[in-house]
Amino acid sequence: MLNHKINLGIHKFSLAWIACMICMVQGDLSVISLDHAITASKTGSLAAIAFVACSFLPFKSDLAAYWLVGVLTALADFIVHPTHFGPEWAEAALTGVVAVFIMVVSEAVRGKLKW
Repeated sequence: MLNHKINLGIHKFSLAWIACMICMVQGDLSVISLDHAITASKTGSLAAIAFVACSFLPFKSDLAAYWLVGVLTALADFIVHPTHFGPEWAEAALTGVVAVFIMVVSEAVRGKLKW
């Protein structure tokens, strides 16, 4: 069980980290810096810890997992750093949506997507 939770945390960290990096630089990957990576690591860590904590709850739905990834990533992004565009919640919301998109694509590629 511990190994499963560690793998779950690593997966959710990577989803949040990639989404945060993409949204922070507004899609221009040529401007990525160490500061961006550190900030994305904070967002990814917070989202992963929250998701692993929520994984002890008795939800079984894949849709609940997608929703949790989006909401927890958005909340973590909102807490960790200020927005780079739009209203103060805009980048955090977009980061959550991008994290869900990456999760759906990664599960479709691995053949685990269930509609």
